[in-house]
Amino acid sequence: MRLTSILAAIALVGCSSIDPSALAALSKLSPLTANPDDIRAGINLPVGVTIPPDGAVLTFAATRSDTGQADMGVFELERLETAQGMLLFRLDPEDRAEYIRLRDLFNAWETDAPRATNGTFSITVAACRTGSGPDPEATFSVYVATAADAPLSVLVEDAPIKDALEAARSAGASERCD
Repeated sequence: MRLTSILAAIALVGCSSIDPSALAALSKLSPLTANPDDIRAGINLPVGVTIPPDGAVLTFAATRSDTGQADMGVFELERLETAQGMLLFRLDPEDRAEYIRLRDLFNAWETDAPRATNGTFSITVAACRTGSGPDPEATFSVYVATAADAPLSVLVEDAPIKDALEAARSAGASERCD
């Protein structure tokens, strides 16, 4: 299966902010074998920026060019607050069965016709301003984990939040939460 794995955290800006070792670990994630309970994303945001309740979405989709079959799941991620102030996102337990149905279907397609099967797995997180917004020099960091016993690994560290908010605004997202 030619699977495109994307983690679009807020809007990944400044490739120099991406930690290569975490990106390598993320590239080893196979949505066709991963336990959905193990996939987590964490974000540290500056004061003046938040993620709205519906602002984190996981999309899992695939097509088969030989049969024309296609299926897709779009899941609003559950938001958890941590004691350290980090926002943590995971698949809502109520969506687990549907995710597994798609995983098993796409895995069967991959087994039957690997060259004809193409898929996408992405986590998109949209941030917005609160109050007077962030300090112009403020930064954000993004962390991921793909195994239950794995700690969160840095994916993006100290990236400029102003660039992420501008990219989100340019993509049509609402700039303000309140």
